[in-house]
Amino acid sequence: MNKDYGRKFMGKQVFYDDKARENVVSYYLMEDPVHQIYGVALEKSQENAGLIEWDSIPKVTDSMEVIDHMINSLIKYKVTPISLAESLDEIMTREEENGQSQI
Repeated sequence: MNKDYGRKFMGKQVFYDDKARENVVSYYLMEDPVHQIYGVALEKSQENAGLIEWDSIPKVTDSMEVIDHMINSLIKYKVTPISLAESLDEIMTREEENGQSQI
C-alpha cells in the first residue's frame, strides 16, 4: 500500500462459509491527503487462518460523499476482496444510469 495513503476503518461484515468457518471482511476508506483522492481497501480474515484475502483500489474519486456512499454499499452487500473491482464498477454504472453520479 502506498505510504502516502491514510486508512480509516469504516465497518465490517461477519459471515460463515460452507464449512461453518467464521469470515470477517473489514472495509477501509483510503485517502491521499496531498491529492485529495479517495479509495477503498478490503481485508478478509478467517478464524484460525488470519488474513486470507485483500484488495484495494486507492484512486476511485475525489469526492468524500461518493466514496462514503460506495463503501456503505460494499458493506451492505457483503462484498469480499475478490469481487471488489467488479462491485465498484457495478455501483458506479448504476449511479450513472440513475443520474446520481458525481464521479
